[in-house]
Amino acid sequence: MNTTTLFKQNYNAGTHVVVNQGGTYSGKTFAIMQVLFCLACSEAKQVITVVGQDIPNLKVGALRDAASIYNSSPALQQMVKNFNRSDRVYEFHNGSGTVG
Repeated sequence: MNTTTLFKQNYNAGTHVVVNQGGTYSGKTFAIMQVLFCLACSEAKQVITVVGQDIPNLKVGALRDAASIYNSSPALQQMVKNFNRSDRVYEFHNGSGTVG
Protein backbone atom coordinates (compact mmCIF):
# COMPACT_ATOMS: atom_id res chain seq x y z
CA MET A 1 0.00 0.00 0.00
CA ASN A 2 1.40 3.36 -1.01
CA THR A 3 1.26 5.92 1.77
CA THR A 4 1.81 9.64 2.08
CA THR A 5 3.37 11.89 4.68
CA LEU A 6 -0.15 12.68 5.86
CA PHE A 7 -0.80 8.97 6.52
CA LYS A 8 2.47 8.64 8.44
CA GLN A 9 1.74 11.72 10.57
CA ASN A 10 -1.73 10.41 11.45
CA TYR A 11 -0.58 6.85 12.09
CA ASN A 12 2.33 7.89 14.30
CA ALA A 13 0.53 10.76 16.08
CA GLY A 14 0.50 9.07 19.50
CA THR A 15 -2.68 10.87 20.59
CA HIS A 16 -6.34 9.86 20.56
CA VAL A 17 -7.40 13.01 18.69
CA VAL A 18 -5.72 14.27 15.53
CA VAL A 19 -6.96 17.33 13.65
CA ASN A 20 -6.48 17.24 9.89
CA GLN A 21 -6.81 20.56 8.10
CA GLY A 22 -6.66 21.19 4.40
CA GLY A 23 -8.70 21.94 1.35
CA THR A 24 -10.89 19.76 -0.78
CA TYR A 25 -9.00 16.88 -2.42
CA SER A 26 -5.99 17.33 -0.12
CA GLY A 27 -5.97 13.62 0.77
CA LYS A 28 -7.27 13.87 4.34
CA THR A 29 -10.04 11.29 4.03
CA PHE A 30 -7.89 8.86 2.05
CA ALA A 31 -5.05 8.98 4.59
CA ILE A 32 -7.44 8.64 7.53
CA MET A 33 -9.13 5.62 5.94
CA GLN A 34 -5.71 4.01 5.42
CA VAL A 35 -4.93 4.55 9.11
CA LEU A 36 -8.28 3.08 10.17
CA PHE A 37 -7.73 -0.01 8.01
CA CYS A 38 -4.26 -0.44 9.54
CA LEU A 39 -5.70 -0.18 13.05
CA ALA A 40 -8.45 -2.67 12.23
CA CYS A 41 -5.85 -5.12 10.90
CA SER A 42 -3.42 -4.75 13.77
CA GLU A 43 -5.78 -4.62 16.77
CA ALA A 44 -8.29 -7.45 17.22
CA LYS A 45 -11.96 -6.87 17.97
CA GLN A 46 -11.93 -3.14 17.30
CA VAL A 47 -15.14 -1.42 16.22
CA ILE A 48 -14.36 1.56 14.02
CA THR A 49 -17.22 3.82 12.96
CA VAL A 50 -16.87 6.41 10.21
CA VAL A 51 -19.57 9.07 10.30
CA GLY A 52 -20.46 11.93 8.01
CA GLN A 53 -23.08 14.51 7.32
CA ASP A 54 -25.27 11.95 5.52
CA ILE A 55 -25.02 8.71 3.51
CA PRO A 56 -24.63 10.39 0.09
CA ASN A 57 -21.64 12.36 1.38
CA LEU A 58 -20.12 9.21 2.88
CA LYS A 59 -20.58 7.40 -0.44
CA VAL A 60 -18.66 10.02 -2.42
CA GLY A 61 -16.00 10.44 0.25
CA ALA A 62 -15.00 7.89 2.86
CA LEU A 63 -16.73 4.86 1.33
CA ARG A 64 -15.29 5.51 -2.13
CA ASP A 65 -11.81 5.95 -0.64
CA ALA A 66 -12.24 2.77 1.44
CA ALA A 67 -13.20 0.81 -1.69
CA SER A 68 -10.21 2.21 -3.57
CA ILE A 69 -7.81 1.30 -0.77
CA TYR A 70 -9.32 -2.19 -0.43
CA ASN A 71 -9.31 -2.89 -4.17
CA SER A 72 -5.68 -1.82 -4.57
CA SER A 73 -4.27 -3.82 -1.65
CA PRO A 74 -4.05 -7.62 -1.89
CA ALA A 75 -2.66 -7.71 1.67
CA LEU A 76 -5.73 -5.88 3.00
CA GLN A 77 -8.03 -8.14 0.98
CA GLN A 78 -6.54 -11.15 2.79
CA MET A 79 -7.26 -9.52 6.18
CA VAL A 80 -10.92 -8.77 5.35
CA LYS A 81 -13.31 -11.63 5.99
CA ASN A 82 -16.37 -10.00 4.46
CA PHE A 83 -17.74 -6.73 3.15
CA ASN A 84 -21.46 -6.21 3.69
CA ARG A 85 -22.40 -3.71 1.00
CA SER A 86 -25.90 -2.92 2.31
CA ASP A 87 -24.69 -2.21 5.87
CA ARG A 88 -21.36 -0.80 4.62
CA VAL A 89 -19.35 -2.95 7.04
CA TYR A 90 -15.89 -4.42 6.52
CA GLU A 91 -15.42 -7.46 8.79
CA PHE A 92 -11.87 -8.61 9.50
CA HIS A 93 -10.64 -12.10 10.32
CA ASN A 94 -9.38 -10.84 13.71
CA GLY A 95 -12.86 -9.73 14.80
CA SER A 96 -12.42 -6.04 14.01
CA GLY A 97 -14.90 -4.16 11.87
CA THR A 98 -15.34 -0.81 10.19
CA VAL A 99 -18.75 0.73 9.66
CA GLY A 100 -19.41 3.59 7.24
